[in-house]
Amino acid sequence: AQQQQQVLPDQYDDEPAFIDPNTVEEVQVDLDGDEPMSDDDDEDGGEQGGGAGSAAIGGAVGAGVAATATTDGTNQPQTAVPDQSIATLKSHAGPVYAVATHFDASSGTLRIVSGGGDDRAYLHTVTTSSAATAAAGGSSSPKITTIPLSHAHTDSVSSVAINSQYVDQNAKGKASQPLIAVGSYDGTIILYDAHTGNKVQALDGPTDVEFVSFHPKGGTVVLAGSISDGTVWMYHTPSCKCLQVFVGHEGGDGGGQGGQGGVSAGTFTPDGKFAISAGMDGTLRIWAPRTGICRHTFRLAADSGAGDVRAGLTCLEVDGGADGQLAVVGSEDGLAYVVHLAGKKIAATLRHYDETPGGQAAGAAADGMDVDEDGDGGEELRSVEAVGFAGKAVNPNWVATGGVDGALKVWDVTHGGQGQCRQVCRPPAVDGGAVAGVTRLSWHSTLPLILASYTDGAVRMWDARDGSLVTTVTGGHAGVMINGMSAEFVGADAPDGGTAVVVTAVDDGAARVFEINVAA
Repeated sequence: AQQQQQVLPDQYDDEPAFIDPNTVEEVQVDLDGDEPMSDDDDEDGGEQGGGAGSAAIGGAVGAGVAATATTDGTNQPQTAVPDQSIATLKSHAGPVYAVATHFDASSGTLRIVSGGGDDRAYLHTVTTSSAATAAAGGSSSPKITTIPLSHAHTDSVSSVAINSQYVDQNAKGKASQPLIAVGSYDGTIILYDAHTGNKVQALDGPTDVEFVSFHPKGGTVVLAGSISDGTVWMYHTPSCKCLQVFVGHEGGDGGGQGGQGGVSAGTFTPDGKFAISAGMDGTLRIWAPRTGICRHTFRLAADSGAGDVRAGLTCLEVDGGADGQLAVVGSEDGLAYVVHLAGKKIAATLRHYDETPGGQAAGAAADGMDVDEDGDGGEELRSVEAVGFAGKAVNPNWVATGGVDGALKVWDVTHGGQGQCRQVCRPPAVDGGAVAGVTRLSWHSTLPLILASYTDGAVRMWDARDGSLVTTVTGGHAGVMINGMSAEFVGADAPDGGTAVVVTAVDDGAARVFEINVAA
């Protein structure tokens, strides 16, 4: 796709935090010839619902109220599954794979970007008809506006991101432009205005874009990675320039237990100084944005026994520890690894998958996910699919891991080693012993609460202190897998913890919006 550029309005700041705009040079990429840069690791340097209360959009489900129809006293649906969403967005003609959100508290507006298997992306705006009524505790039906994003993709939209949380005014009184990034398996990254949905730029990207992520300092740089060729690309959005292509991860058939290579996740460090990527080759890599050099490679996942093939890394989160230098990745082999980025050390290895008798949930995954395809029991329900650190106000050394085995585990990694498993949170098995796997998780920013989405279509909130199930919300369809989840915690600094606004990307073609009153 040919790059397109729209001149940005004067009120927007176009300077990324770590790049001198006077020396920005575009990288000319020719993947059919020599590699665009060295892949030397350079280890040592180099450079909601219904209910009153603090509802943010509509009525909120009380966190202390059982939220599913039951017959046996548990929160597992036995007969009917109620639809407790405050809004169901049915724009897509196929599975929804990705969602991203931003809540504007001043206007009571929730912006949602969704992308799916129908090769389309949409911008949805959800507001109350009267923000004052909602703030006062009354219920107000949400007003929904949906804008089809204009680019005609030729393959699934795999990833979406919004930079609005990073946009703020600098010393010159300017702000970065609020943008949406949409990545597709057709090899394009499209930027849109986050308020209007108007197309801003089209970027040539890597093949099979697996993730997109904005730089935390101003949001004027975007990172994207390929699940097929293993490259990570970095762009300066105002100039429409490709600043770096990071090469080092194995691509194609080079890694992963299933023979799949590439990059599965990536982001920037919280201070914006480095880019981080996790690969299906079992490595986590730290990149220097200015030079493109790999500063360090963590070779994490163990050899699977098939020659040099290592278990792939599946998910990544940063900003753990008191200094914000801890990162955690999940792996197909049932482990999670916590590393200290500045110290270039593995801080802890967490054994999420429990092979001890009685420690592992029995039965097949509730959604029919591929489990033990060859029948030898070797890889059954192992993969860790979601990871995350507790907020600084809770305990920055607490980590949560969620897996296809249905377990959500809470760890304390203060002393490193294998960590201390504080709690194991697991929903009851359904008829036949099937378990619902965890697909995404999100910590409350100020309270020891964790939201997790599952392959059975439910979102559950857990108390990390004692492992208890606080509440469950469902979207009206049991057994329909949630592929993605984004959570906004409105009024999180209030003593009662405010309201959780949760949006899910679901296999049935819907994006569903829930509200959970944390204080209830």
